[in-house]
Amino acid sequence: MFREILHINGFVLTSYGVMQALAFLGGLVVLYFMSKREKIDKDRLFDMAIWIIIGGVLGARVWFVIENFRYYSHDIPSVIKIWEGGMVFYGGLIGGFSAGIIYLKRNHLDIEQVGDITVPAFALGIFIGRIGCFLNGCCYGKVSHSCGVSFPKDSPAYFEQMSQGMIPHNATTSLPVIPTQLIESFSCLVIFAILLLMYNKRKFKGEIFYSFFVFYGLERFLLDYLRHYSREAMILKVFSLSQITSLILIIAGGAMLFSSYKRNRAKA
Repeated sequence: MFREILHINGFVLTSYGVMQALAFLGGLVVLYFMSKREKIDKDRLFDMAIWIIIGGVLGARVWFVIENFRYYSHDIPSVIKIWEGGMVFYGGLIGGFSAGIIYLKRNHLDIEQVGDITVPAFALGIFIGRIGCFLNGCCYGKVSHSCGVSFPKDSPAYFEQMSQGMIPHNATTSLPVIPTQLIESFSCLVIFAILLLMYNKRKFKGEIFYSFFVFYGLERFLLDYLRHYSREAMILKVFSLSQITSLILIIAGGAMLFSSYKRNRAKA
């Protein structure tokens, strides 16, 4: 874990923030080259990317506030303090894609065509962004003495384990936890590669777009069995809210993929 890169006169440059910025830039590079393949004006896609970022930040924050409503109901002004942390990835995914679709409809762009070149960029962005989660110490996994990584005293894992009495007050590190951040990072790099290979052999519009939701939903559903969640975050003590969302993505993505395939086959 390496949270702070630079700290000067109250200004703090965090590794998490740097990695999220690199994730956005990396996604833009992919989008730039993919836009040439589809012959779409890159400036319009870059404008869409701004919409996605704004929608993503709002969605991620809203989801987090809803999950922690008991706290924020007593401290309403803190809702807007996103610089203090508090984001949920799936909220960002839903918010970002909703904003992107609104932009595409307003500008009369083909959602499936643009979606096919946007989701590889998004997969690459998650690959880079999850490294930021590892450096920040958040989104960690369950305790594992065989394949775990210990985080320092100022980490979320350390404080959580301390509050549960799992480690003594004089402990210098957390118990080893599964580095789920790096597992997801690598998984999304694999998804990115698969999506590019599929794009080169694409048979119909929307194939790459909808496949991403199936791939990512499946990856996240399985990964969440390794993630650490508090009891309050579990539904019926079986699934996390993220796993329920993953199942919805898999079903919706699969249904749209089949519908797009049938629709394009009928035109052939």
